[in-house]
Amino acid sequence: MATRPYKLSLEEKQTLLDRFWKKDPSLWSDKEEDFPAIVNRLGWMDVIPRITPRLDEIKEFGHFIKNSEFDRVCLLGMGGSSLFALVLSQVFGPSKGHPPLVVLDTTDPQEIEKVESSGLEHTFFIVASKSGTTTEVQALFNYFWEKLKASTPEPGKHFAAITDPETPLEKLAEERGFSHCFLNFQDIGGRYSALSYFGLIPAAALGLDIDKLLERGSNMVEKCGPHVPPDKNPGYLLGEFLGENGSQSRDKLTLLMDKPVKAFALWLEQLIAESSGKDTLGFVPIVGESTGIPGFYGGERTFVYTRMKSTPPEQSLDAFVNELIEADFPTYRLQLDDLYDLGAMVFLWEMATALACHFIGVNAFNEPDVKVAKEMTRLTLEQYIKEGKMPVSFWVDPQSRINFRASSVLAASMKGLARTLRDIFQVLPTWGYMGFLAYLPYDPVVDEVIGEMRHLVRQERGCATVAGYGPRYLHSSGQLHKGGPISAGFIIFTRKRSKDYEPVPGFGISFWHIQFAQAVGDFEALNHINRRVVHVHLPSDYKLGLRSFSKVLSRAARL
Repeated sequence: MATRPYKLSLEEKQTLLDRFWKKDPSLWSDKEEDFPAIVNRLGWMDVIPRITPRLDEIKEFGHFIKNSEFDRVCLLGMGGSSLFALVLSQVFGPSKGHPPLVVLDTTDPQEIEKVESSGLEHTFFIVASKSGTTTEVQALFNYFWEKLKASTPEPGKHFAAITDPETPLEKLAEERGFSHCFLNFQDIGGRYSALSYFGLIPAAALGLDIDKLLERGSNMVEKCGPHVPPDKNPGYLLGEFLGENGSQSRDKLTLLMDKPVKAFALWLEQLIAESSGKDTLGFVPIVGESTGIPGFYGGERTFVYTRMKSTPPEQSLDAFVNELIEADFPTYRLQLDDLYDLGAMVFLWEMATALACHFIGVNAFNEPDVKVAKEMTRLTLEQYIKEGKMPVSFWVDPQSRINFRASSVLAASMKGLARTLRDIFQVLPTWGYMGFLAYLPYDPVVDEVIGEMRHLVRQERGCATVAGYGPRYLHSSGQLHKGGPISAGFIIFTRKRSKDYEPVPGFGISFWHIQFAQAVGDFEALNHINRRVVHVHLPSDYKLGLRSFSKVLSRAARL
């Protein structure tokens, strides 16, 4: 689909807004065969009035959790089924009398052991999957089910499910005697599901004010309605801002957040990246990057700052944003009166993202490149099960002793890790970006070291950076990496096993093998489409190995 004009008359803008609210699928595709699938993804536009009659059921679940013997709730999910729950757990935390919510959206064995070692007897699990067939969720459920089955006579009472009707997960919940099974609306895609069961059930478990959250969302829907002129319509204005800059190659969308709502960027990252990143187009969400002198930013940058009204001036980013404006960077400001305004921000960004995708000429509601990495992972695991070893051969860097391999577009000049990284930098333009993708535990040290490397790359090479944990990012920004702008380089990190892990029931392999195979699958998927990617295999002491790699990167970036 061709790029749409963003410079429209007020009458043309109103026509576009009317088409949006009539759910016109031709906004996102010129192919009639795509229309049914698009229409079946637009249920988020009117989800609030449809979910409202079910609020008693949702609130009753919150009371059930509060009054039970459970001292912790653990959500098993990936991507759209887990990210808004993660935001709520980090932004709000549990209300008085409610247990904390832990979101387990990884196959990393250390993270899984962390949940298990804290005790399962008083843990309640929410199994969340739109399709009911998500591999990671299936593996996590199988593992914890068998653990509870061995220690309690009625393990089903420790579980609830959120899924679409008639999925394998719905059937499983019935067969295993889950305490609850919440069937979501089928016409809502995962990344647009925050104000449906997938977001509201975790909110209820935390004891949040569901009415207030939805009221804020409903108020924003009203402000963005077809009766509000485009020049005063928040959803249209933000979508137009994104579309205008995206159409002019200012596609590095840098999301600045005040500290209380910083976690919201994780949900936004998936919404924007997976919706827009296809056909070599799309917005690259820059999340968690340290701020810098405006002169170090490339001309492809666009900034959106979300400010909390209660943030003191000395703690806000107002002064920095003013510097960006003075340096002529496109900048947009949003303000939240309190934390519950996240309900409004969800709908605002959903509408703006959908409209921005119209302007740059992509279908906001498909993800054509996600299946590639899944298929590569499946083939890797099949070969391991057949041969007893992973089909991967690493080089060993003679200086750092770090194992690594590179994609075919880099391997021809292989002379060590530092040289390989220099090869990436030599062809990586300042308007490109570098991604640091870690199949490692959620560790503050990992965040710190990767943060230092991101800062180094921006300062020395002038390009933007992104970071993500695997396999989480496969369900978030993975579509963008493969289908979005091609001017990118990627570094994938894995680590050697520190010990042997027990097989996951029903899979015949351990979580370490699943996670490693997912990293291999993504490397192969990126290599298949000629992306510049290096797979770095760290020692079992991944913190030490990551710091060693950081030194190699530093030398390479400065040459």
